[in-house]
Amino acid sequence: MPGLNGFEVLHQIRQRWEMDQLPVIILTGSTGADLRNKSLSNGANDFMNKPFDQAEICLRVNNTLKIANAHKVLSSEKSKLESLVQNRTQELDKTVENVIQLLGMIGEYKDTETAKHVLRVGKISRILALGAGLPADLAYMLEKAAPLHDIGKVGIPDRILLKQGPLDEEEMSIMKQHTEHGYNLLSGNDALVIQLARSIAATHHERWDGNGYLRGLSGESIPIEGRITSVADVFDALVSERPYKKAWSYEDATDYIVKESGKAFDPNLILIFQQHLDDIIQIQKELAD
Repeated sequence: MPGLNGFEVLHQIRQRWEMDQLPVIILTGSTGADLRNKSLSNGANDFMNKPFDQAEICLRVNNTLKIANAHKVLSSEKSKLESLVQNRTQELDKTVENVIQLLGMIGEYKDTETAKHVLRVGKISRILALGAGLPADLAYMLEKAAPLHDIGKVGIPDRILLKQGPLDEEEMSIMKQHTEHGYNLLSGNDALVIQLARSIAATHHERWDGNGYLRGLSGESIPIEGRITSVADVFDALVSERPYKKAWSYEDATDYIVKESGKAFDPNLILIFQQHLDDIIQIQKELAD
């Protein structure tokens, strides 16, 4: 062949098409097992020597095309199956997401807070997580897990949970147990989003200075998901109206959050909070009660 030889043509074809996408039959006047083996190992589907029998070559071409078409059918069916599995997985993920959201709302159902509170906490947590450099998929799961931060309140008696006015020392001790209740309720599941939710339920009332509860953790010994949710939860609670208090202004709530940097909250997260304050306030407005 002038210019390129047969092997070079075959090489260029195989760079663009697989064997089942574009079959190639080598037809040559050369003989020898080495040439045949080299052709087949470099991507030829079949190999024939000249002189050839017309009936044989027609049969080989037909057989090669049948195999190629069978591969196309299998590839098409595989693609359909993968698409079906992907759709079913997305449906399942959406169902799980809705169940988690409902569980979060249950945690607020008996309380004086609102269903949208847990949604706002989740979205604010995602903003802080991304700002802190967490991977996007982990930040997304944190958004879905954070709404379960108070799920343990279902285990707190109504006389304490719905009390109008300050709690006494004994009542406060019982109220603090909602973090442990939440941890226990969410135990026994290996799904990452549930593991995050369990950690958040247990640690979102821990403080950077070690004066929080339930275990008195401090600094970076508090899991990042608990530190993030703590900031989101407190800010949203401050700017939201409740039967026992008026809503704080965004300015007053922000001032409080900043003053608690290094005490209640992770200082690095507060810097991120300030950098993304406009986005956080926008969430407050879009998901207003």
